[in-house]
Amino acid sequence: MVQLAKNRQLTVLALLLTEANKVVSVGRIIDAVWGDAPPVTADKQIQTCVWRLRSAFERAGGTGLIETARGGYLLRLPEGCLDAQVFEKSMLRGRERAEDGDLGGAVEEYRAALNLFQGRPLAELESPAIEAVAAYWAERRLSVLEECLDIELAMGRHRELVSELRLLVDEHPLREQLRGRLMTALYLSDRRADALAVYRAGRATLVSNLGLDPCARLQDLHRRIIAGQPISSPQPQRARYATKIPAQLPSDVGDFTGRAEHLEWLDHELRKGSPTIALIGRGGVGKSALAVHAAHRARERFPDGQLHADLKDRRPQDVLHGFLSALGTPERSIPADLANQATLFRSITAGKRLLVVLDDAASGAQIEPLLPGGSDSAVIVTSQSGLVETPGLAVRQIGGLESSDGVQLLARLIGNERVAREPENARVIVELCGHLPLAIRAAGARLHTRPTARLDRFAEQLSDETRRIAELTYGSLDTGARLSAAADRLTLQERELWLKLSIPDLPQISAWVAAVVAGGSEDEAQRLLDKLVDHQLLDVVTENQLGGTHYEFHPLTRLRARQLADVELDHEELASALDRLVDVFSWLENQARHPAQAMSAPDAIVQIGPGLLRDVTQRAELWLAQERSNLPWLHKLAIARPHRPPLAAFATPLPVPRPGHHVA
Repeated sequence: MVQLAKNRQLTVLALLLTEANKVVSVGRIIDAVWGDAPPVTADKQIQTCVWRLRSAFERAGGTGLIETARGGYLLRLPEGCLDAQVFEKSMLRGRERAEDGDLGGAVEEYRAALNLFQGRPLAELESPAIEAVAAYWAERRLSVLEECLDIELAMGRHRELVSELRLLVDEHPLREQLRGRLMTALYLSDRRADALAVYRAGRATLVSNLGLDPCARLQDLHRRIIAGQPISSPQPQRARYATKIPAQLPSDVGDFTGRAEHLEWLDHELRKGSPTIALIGRGGVGKSALAVHAAHRARERFPDGQLHADLKDRRPQDVLHGFLSALGTPERSIPADLANQATLFRSITAGKRLLVVLDDAASGAQIEPLLPGGSDSAVIVTSQSGLVETPGLAVRQIGGLESSDGVQLLARLIGNERVAREPENARVIVELCGHLPLAIRAAGARLHTRPTARLDRFAEQLSDETRRIAELTYGSLDTGARLSAAADRLTLQERELWLKLSIPDLPQISAWVAAVVAGGSEDEAQRLLDKLVDHQLLDVVTENQLGGTHYEFHPLTRLRARQLADVELDHEELASALDRLVDVFSWLENQARHPAQAMSAPDAIVQIGPGLLRDVTQRAELWLAQERSNLPWLHKLAIARPHRPPLAAFATPLPVPRPGHHVA
């Protein structure tokens, strides 16, 4: 035990202790002892102080602790003999335990570290230099105490901490983080009025002392308490300490065009707190660009960061591993299995305000583990699947651009002057692109490389259906691949029906048509049609007056399906399907127009449900009216196949009433 009087020796020792195992210059020691007015003999007096300290240490059995170094002195101490070193080690062990989810063990380590403080550090010394060190350690203690309090609040110790937090707020009335923790502890202890009173007192103190209102976080907490909304305990400070604030959003689309109504809806959903928003639409319709653009507009409302993942061909556990890493989770703490990864992700994100963008989800099962915990975060999902199995989604169907917006996008890509010279041809190009932003961008890229090409010539090239998909593909702007990506997720039976239905140019497809083409029952065909609609490969036109539903192809989707059909389908099998369609249609039309005229039913008629047969005989005029748009195409198909020739014989497009369509 070394006992020293309260004199300059104690100041010198304190400075050497705070810089243990480091050289402290004589100049710093002089400043610590005398400040700006050192005596002429300051150097000599410091030498005397050091000599007396060495003598005191030697009498206590500590020899050679203070070394003379060039320009100063060094106090040599073994690791772990200072309270400050023990404090730091205990605090680090507490943080490691918090990272590993051992919150109880973390609190024990934190409290052991904090118990090393006995009053204000270095309180008996009046040196400004030492007071600065004391202020550092006082702040250090308070910061670590806040980490510990956050962990205890996360453990649900709200009532137990109220008294301690009140004392801390009284001691540090301008420290808004502590006031927020006290408000949280009171509110979660069912003491809402007391929590609001703490806010009012804090606001009065801030206004009186600083002329400032409380910070945005405290005001937001106040609003949530007034509204009686649920709030979460603070995330343990260690998690925030380790957590990076991710900013993973892709760059915003510089020439983003249109979508005003969709953006307004997205802003409304994000502001009202919809946790998961789904943008559904076919490939190339611009869902991803819309999601990213909306996310950039809203990013300020999510101060804890933004996460982004392209889910195409990726396992949820791989995405979660990346998310956890981006949020600062050490590699050793990331579980290997999906269930535990998802649990950890929800725990880490509970109470945070994160915006997560999940692009190209294949199913609800793929996104479910990727949803953050708590109610303050939001998720925007894009998908070609309807995600109908996922509960609680706010769903928005995304279609093509309006003609005016499509023309504006084209003008941004190729220049206003070219579009202004040929505005009608620009509109035709947008129409032939099916109003899809991806296809318009591909067309713009083609025209950009052909600066002297006239728009009418390019529109003429696009009018050739055998060339259109190729002309609308440029580098990564692969319209065909994007349109058919969802088809890769179909079963073999669903894919075959989709390809077969693309061959005849029927403006509207009924369940009975699908049944005949597929060679199965109408009920089976309806289930297949539902899947095609869910994957955005067919569109629902309208429900007809007879209670059925009509479907149609997007023009570019039909062209892409025909390309694939030419490679994948057996031509003889396809010819048989078209034969069945001609036979059944001819019989149904004859029954509707001439019910008294006997006509032998084709074998395939057994695939038609009794409801349709009843409609054809009992409500013939209504049935003929709802099939009116199909009649010319079915007649042409029948004319093209009088002797059931091989598929190649009728692959040449026939002249038809509507431009851009053909009958196979």
